[in-house]
Amino acid sequence: MPPYALQLLIALLIVGLSVLVGFPLAIGGNRHVDALDALLLMFALVNLRTAWTAANAVNGGRALAWFVVSGLLVAALITWAMVRALTPTP
Repeated sequence: MPPYALQLLIALLIVGLSVLVGFPLAIGGNRHVDALDALLLMFALVNLRTAWTAANAVNGGRALAWFVVSGLLVAALITWAMVRALTPTP
């Protein structure tokens, strides 16, 4: 397994972890956002960015096709989870 694939896998695992854990934070008016998920997803973004940079550096400026597709799917999952975490709920 290439070293940058591990960072991609870590980002994916963090997204999965954010589905399992949570810490609702009251923002007023009896509404809550999930602060722990937002923090975990920030770390997932950092891991994804690290993996993307490494994949581009190893392959002469172009990541492999499987990595690009996987990276975009993980980015979509992170975006979906971040919107879900930061949307106020009653």
